[in-house]
Amino acid sequence: MRILLILALLVCPPTAAQDFDNNEYSFRIQQYKSTKTVRFLAVNDTPATVTLSFKVSGSHFSADKDLLQTLVIDSGATLEIIQLTQVTRWDPINFQYRYSFQPGNVFMAPDKHARYHLPFPKGTMFLVVQEPGSSLGALITHNNDLTRYAVDFGVPEGTLVTAAREGVVIATKDTFTEGRPDPALNDKGNYVSIMHPDHSIGNYGHLAPRSVLVKPGQRVYAGDAIAYSGNTGFTYGPHLHFDVRRAAVSEAGEVIHLSVPMNFYQRDGAGEKIEIVDGMLIKTQ
Repeated sequence: MRILLILALLVCPPTAAQDFDNNEYSFRIQQYKSTKTVRFLAVNDTPATVTLSFKVSGSHFSADKDLLQTLVIDSGATLEIIQLTQVTRWDPINFQYRYSFQPGNVFMAPDKHARYHLPFPKGTMFLVVQEPGSSLGALITHNNDLTRYAVDFGVPEGTLVTAAREGVVIATKDTFTEGRPDPALNDKGNYVSIMHPDHSIGNYGHLAPRSVLVKPGQRVYAGDAIAYSGNTGFTYGPHLHFDVRRAAVSEAGEVIHLSVPMNFYQRDGAGEKIEIVDGMLIKTQ
C-alpha cells in the first residue's frame, strides 16, 4: 500500500508537502499473510526519520503488541509493527487498520538553543514582510498551528538561498512555474525541506523554477547554497517563506506537524540574536 504524505496547505505558507511516494523514495505499510497469521511491516525508503501512528481492530485474533502504536522508523529501515494470530480453527482473522505518518521523531523535542543563520549569503539585503506575532492584521497568513512561527523574507526573485541550519535534505520540488494570490496554486509552490539533528524540519518555500541546488539524502551545513528564491505557488509577491516544524500526535491520534519558534543570528552565529520585526530591513554579515 503506497500513500502520499500531504501536509495542510494554507494561504501563503510554503507548499512543502513531503512527497515520499515517487519513484525513488517511499514510506509504506506491507502485509504478509499465512494461514494463521498476518504481519504488518513499516518500510521507510525515504531519507527522513518518520513517525508512524498505527491502529488495528477486529476479531478472532490475538496480537503480540498493543493494537495502537506510535513508532519511529529510521531512514532506510524496515520495522515489524504487529503480528496477528488466529485464535480458533474455524473463525478466520477479521481485521481493519488505519495509519498516518509524518517525517520527524515525535519523541524528540526541538533544540531550544539552536542558532538559525539568516538564510542568505553575506551582503544580502532583505525586508521582513511577516514575522511571528505579525501586526499586519488582515494580511497575516501565518495564523495556524503549521505556520505560527514562520517568517517571510522579502527578496527579489533569483536571490541565493542558503541553509539556516545543518541537516539532511529530505524533499525538494522545483518544477512549478506559476505564482499569484490564487487558491488554485495552494499546492504549486517550490520548496526544499531539511531535517535537522533534533529531527525538526526547516522548510524553504516559494522557490524559483528549476533552481534547487541540493537533492534528497544530501547533508548540508548552515550557509550552504540550496536554491534561489522565487514567487511560485499561492503568493502575494516574491519572497522566501521559512518555517521550522516538528512531528506530534493530535488528540485524534493522527501524526501531524506543528510550527516551532526559532532564533536567528547572523551567518557566523555570533553575537546577540536578531529580533525579527515586521518591516525590518536587514543586511547579512
